[in-house]
Amino acid sequence: MRLCLGLISVAVAVVGLAACGGGTRSPICTANDSLRAALRAVDAARSADSSGDSAAVDREMNEVERLLGVARGNLAGATADPDTAAAARAMLEAANYLQFMVDDSRASGTVDFPIAQFAAREVNRAGSGAGGAPLNC
Repeated sequence: MRLCLGLISVAVAVVGLAACGGGTRSPICTANDSLRAALRAVDAARSADSSGDSAAVDREMNEVERLLGVARGNLAGATADPDTAAAARAMLEAANYLQFMVDDSRASGTVDFPIAQFAAREVNRAGSGAGGAPLNC
């Protein structure tokens, strides 16, 4: 009897988990994830820079640029949706800051890491809705 109840409990838990997380993420949430990953790559570049590993800095900045492409692709229609427009605009602003960092690092050979704080502020503001409804990611 206990084994039967245990198996039923496991089955209910599996069905419940599948129902909660089985759908695809919205484009705005995917963009949010990409921008947060880009900020983590900037942090990794900062660590590499402090240890003098310029090749790792370049790799991380290339990753930032790749992630920005993913984010911008997912934000393409989000600015037209009144439910996500404010958050999407904040995310695009964050992407602009990060793109400036990438472009500047390629032009100068150094990364202006303090700019990342402005991008992080915009990503955080976007997550809280940027004046609109908070994202439910």
